[in-house]
Amino acid sequence: MNKSFTRCNQKIDIKHTVCFDYYFTAIRHLGRGGAAVRADAVASDDVYEDDTTTVLHPRLTYDSTLLGLDGALLLPDRAIVPAIAPQRHRFLLKAANQSLPLCFDVTGSLHLKLLEDPSRALSVNGELHSAAGGFKKIVIHHKKLHRIQISPTEITVREAHTGRIITEKLNTTSGHDMTSGSVTMIWTDKEIDVSDGHTRMVILLHEKAGGKFLWPVLRTRPSGDNIEGLLALQPAVYEEVQQVPSPKLKIKDQEIDVTRASAMDYNFDLAPAQVCWLMTAESALQRQLQDFTLQQS
Repeated sequence: MNKSFTRCNQKIDIKHTVCFDYYFTAIRHLGRGGAAVRADAVASDDVYEDDTTTVLHPRLTYDSTLLGLDGALLLPDRAIVPAIAPQRHRFLLKAANQSLPLCFDVTGSLHLKLLEDPSRALSVNGELHSAAGGFKKIVIHHKKLHRIQISPTEITVREAHTGRIITEKLNTTSGHDMTSGSVTMIWTDKEIDVSDGHTRMVILLHEKAGGKFLWPVLRTRPSGDNIEGLLALQPAVYEEVQQVPSPKLKIKDQEIDVTRASAMDYNFDLAPAQVCWLMTAESALQRQLQDFTLQQS
């Protein structure tokens, strides 16, 4: 039995008001007896098991259950795949003169410039994870001779002058090490310590809801005045200028609307929650976010 609804706010019989322009097929819900359902409108691997009177298609999102007069559940003849919201990544920026850090959100699986030291031909870039809360991979370029790619499961080194590729799995619970040129990597099941003798970075391995991701922490900052990247940002300097009716901070003579929020501090193994002042990325960085984004890592 097919029914169509083509006007917004049209009543579906006596039960609900909708705003759709799709054709729906009535598919009976399962009762406590587990009666079979028509599956011609859904994928064969969709399972409907519910001992109540409400069955929802697991791949669709409904604001409410759509029922006909006979108690049948109305589902689309064509599967409508809902848009998946991009992953939101929240970054913390330490404050130099206040107890609360700043925080800002970056959305999507962007490639970010983490660290760049032109004097030593060193750059560190990261690709944000599309599902988890941190980085999917971190790539280190060193003197155009070595490309080191680190993921939660392995380290891959590509030597430009020989074309050789070396891969080491990170599936050991004991310590292990690897050297590429002047870059040394020592890792355990919790972190990867990367150093070239002038710059030291620890990449923490985190896990959230079954998904593993990376989070880099700069331990030794390279010397020089032309160091760039998110890891090279200096602590923020701000003052609180208003709390009521809404909080405002002042940064470099600019008043900024903020919200008191929280963020997971992935700089630590246990990732504690940290209260912070939430603002736009541009306000926190005092630069455009695109200054820190790349086409690829």
